[in-house]
Amino acid sequence: MIRTRLRRRSAARDAYAAWTERVEPATAIRPHLRRFAAPPVLVEPRTEPQPISVVIDTSGGGDPAVTRASLPGAVPAVEGDGRARLGDVRTPWAAVLDAGDRLADGALRRLGQAAALAPDVALITGDDDVLDRSERRVEPRFFPGPSPDLLRERDLTGSVALLRTSRLPAHLPEGPRWRYELARHLAGPAGAGHAHLALVLVHRAQGDATHPPAPAQARLVPPLRGEPRVEAIVCFRDRPDLLERCTRSLLACDYERLSLRLVDNGSAEPATADLLDRLGRDARVTVRRDDRDFNFSALNNAAAAESDAEVLALVNNDVEFAQRDWLEPVLAHAQRADVGAVGPLLTRPDGRVQHAGAAIGLHGTAGHPFAGLRPDARTPLGAASDGVRNWLAVTAACLVVERPKFHGVGGFDERLVVGGNDVDLGLRLTARGWRTLCVPQARAVHAESATRDPADVLAGDVQRSVERYGDFLAMGDPFYSPGLTLERTDCSPKTPGEAGA
Repeated sequence: MIRTRLRRRSAARDAYAAWTERVEPATAIRPHLRRFAAPPVLVEPRTEPQPISVVIDTSGGGDPAVTRASLPGAVPAVEGDGRARLGDVRTPWAAVLDAGDRLADGALRRLGQAAALAPDVALITGDDDVLDRSERRVEPRFFPGPSPDLLRERDLTGSVALLRTSRLPAHLPEGPRWRYELARHLAGPAGAGHAHLALVLVHRAQGDATHPPAPAQARLVPPLRGEPRVEAIVCFRDRPDLLERCTRSLLACDYERLSLRLVDNGSAEPATADLLDRLGRDARVTVRRDDRDFNFSALNNAAAAESDAEVLALVNNDVEFAQRDWLEPVLAHAQRADVGAVGPLLTRPDGRVQHAGAAIGLHGTAGHPFAGLRPDARTPLGAASDGVRNWLAVTAACLVVERPKFHGVGGFDERLVVGGNDVDLGLRLTARGWRTLCVPQARAVHAESATRDPADVLAGDVQRSVERYGDFLAMGDPFYSPGLTLERTDCSPKTPGEAGA
C-alpha cells in the first residue's frame, strides 16, 4: 500500500513537472484574471502593467536574499515586518512576499497587467507551487477564483497578495494572521474587491514551515431568521426501498417545521402503495400523483407551484440523511439575501464524495469536483470539507432555496428534461446576484443514479446545456482553476497531453 501511494504521488509530481515545462511563465499567453462569478478576462501580454513595489516579509523567518534574487532589478523593495513596512511603499500597488519565496518568471509583470485590467479591485492573488531540491516544480496550489464565503472560513491568499495601497485601512490588522484579515477586508463581504490571477506566480521553498496547508477557521453559520416553513419535494416512481429510507430520514430531521410533498410519477408496485398509505397518515406528508412522462424539471416545478412554504428542499428519492441536524446550517445560508441555492455535501454509500458542488467544463459540460475522494483528501484545490464553497451551481439531488427566489428565476427550464437543469438554475440565480453554496458540515448519502441510469440523459439536454453554459465553457468556471484537469474529478493538475494544457 505504501509503495502504491508513493508511485501515485511520484506520477502526479512528474505529470505536473512535465506540464509546467510546456507552459513557460515568461510567455504570458493565457493568464486568466478571474472576478466573482463572471467568465475570466483574457489578459493580453501587451497590457501596460501598473507599477508595483515588493514588501519582503521577514517576520516568519526565511532568507530574504532568496526572494531579492528573484526580483527584476528595477523593482523597488523593502524588507522587515511586512505589516510595518507597508507604510513605506510609494507605488499604487504593493506585493507582499514571505522571505525565502521566489517569484516566478514574469510574475510581477503579470500582476501589473492584472492590476491594469481590474482598476476597481483592491486585492489580487495568485497560485503557487514548490521548487524541490532538484529545482522541479511540485505541490501546486490552485486556488478558486474569488470566493467570499470560502474566504470567511479559510485562507485563500496563497504566497502572494497584491494590495492597492490607497485602499489600505488606517489601522492594519494585528497578529500572526494579519495578512489574511487584511485580504478579507480588501475583498469585501461580496468579493467585489478581489481578483484572482489563475497562474503560478510564486515558488515556495520545499519544507517551508511558513506555508502550512491553509488552515480552516471556525465554521461560520449565520443565525437562523425565525422558523421558516420548509417543504421537501421528493419525486419518485416505485423503488419503495429507497423512498422509505429517504422519507424516514427526512421525518427524523430535528427541524420541526419541515413537511414533505411526495410526487408519485406513475408507481405501480403494491409495496409502493402500502408505503404511501402509511406515509399519508402523517400530517407532515402530502402525497400527489403526477403520471406525465418523466420530466424532472416539470415535476418539481408543478410541486413547487402548489407549495406555500417559505423554503423549498428539492430531494432525490435515493438520498438519505444520516444527520438529524443537516437542515439548519443549509437553511441559515439559504435565508441570506445574497444567496440563492444551497446544498449539503453528498457522499456515496462508501463515504467518498459524490457531490461538493458543480463545475462547468468537467467532462465537456459540467461535473462534480472532488467526486470519488474522501471529504478531507487534500488536492491542489484544497479539500471538499474545507468550508462553505462558492460554486455556480449545486446538484438538485438535494437543493435548498427560498421559494420566491426559485420562482423569481422561473424555476427549472422544462426543456431540460433529465440533466443540466440544476446547473442552468444556478446560472440564472447567479445572474440575479444570488450566490450558490455547498455547506460541507451538512451531509447526506446519495446512492447516485439508483433509480435512473446516467445514460438516460437526453441528447437534447446535453446540447441545450452546452448552449447555456456559453462563456464558462469557453473561458472556464471561475471557481475551478484552469490548471486542473477537466477529464477527471480528482482535482489533479492537467497533464501534458490534455486539451488546454
